[in-house]
Amino acid sequence: MYVFLYVLAAMGIAYWAKLDGRNPALWFAASVALTPLGGGVVLMIADRTGR
Repeated sequence: MYVFLYVLAAMGIAYWAKLDGRNPALWFAASVALTPLGGGVVLMIADRTGR
């Protein structure tokens, strides 16, 4: 059950990246490696800095 929720949260980060025009596969892999919370924080920082 925890693995399902973990992957679902990582897919949410990938969807967020897709909406921002970024590579969703890259952000999915990053959020799986960094945890979805860490991936979300890094994506938010990337959005704010424009990178």
